[in-house]
Parts: sequence; structure tokens; C-alpha cells
Amino acid sequence: MMYFGFVISREDEANFPHFSNVTEARAYFQKRYGDLYNLGSRERQFDGYWGGYIYFDDVDGQPVQIGEDGSVHVVY
Repeated sequence: MMYFGFVISREDEANFPHFSNVTEARAYFQKRYGDLYNLGSRERQFDGYWGGYIYFDDVDGQPVQIGEDGSVHVVY
């Protein structure tokens, strides 16, 4: 379902399951969005909220930021 041109709506994001780590989150996105999900780069985050790295992936061009602890933020 497209919402304002995005694949992932705010409602979708609010209903994501709790992920324990980045591997769980990425597996969920790969299963749910298939070929629309793209692995991206990672950046070291010093003293950050999400742990040591943030992973910058996307779903059909919509940015998805995932922390090592499994925290997910979808950019709208």
C-alpha cells in the first residue's frame, strides 16, 4: 500500500514487531518487502542511542534506518 508515495506508512511502522538486533530487522524487511528491500551502508555512531552502527537501507527508495539493537526508523 502506497501512502503519500511511500511503500511503508506510519501505521505500518507503528505495527512492526520488536526486533532484538539488526539481523532480525533486516530478515523481516527482506521477507515482507522482497525485491523492494535494499541493503545499504552502515555508519559508526559514537556514543549513540542505537549502539555502535546505524544501517541505512531502503524499501523502494524510502529510507529505513536500523540500529544494531534492532531499533527501526522509517524516513518520510
